[in-house]
Amino acid sequence: GRRREHYQWNMDVWGVGGVEAEAELLAAMVTFFERVGITSEDVGVKVNSRAVIGEVLTELGVPEEKFAETCVLVDKLEKVPIDAIQSDLERLGLTRDTVEKLTSTMTATSLDEISQSLPSESAAVAELRAL
Repeated sequence: GRRREHYQWNMDVWGVGGVEAEAELLAAMVTFFERVGITSEDVGVKVNSRAVIGEVLTELGVPEEKFAETCVLVDKLEKVPIDAIQSDLERLGLTRDTVEKLTSTMTATSLDEISQSLPSESAAVAELRAL
């Protein structure tokens, strides 16, 4: 019903803290792709960080209790224009400017771009750099 077809693969690690576990998962995924002949021409890997989202929302003045609802709406922006959910965003107290800043950061393709939106001592950026 989504007018597209995709496959999803999930891996989990229990009992290991830190980015080392994340790096191991990414390495396993890349190894699998290489072994079955899939290259970067065929597939892309996106890394998401709740810590980055949380820090960006804090910097933009979004209250912590609105984190989950804000994330749901921001996810919709990949599928619908901002005007389609503007009233929902306003209900949460988010201005168009705030949403545009948020989506700009969340669509960044480099750590340098992300770090421009956060303080220099950002723990979330440091964690991604370690990864």
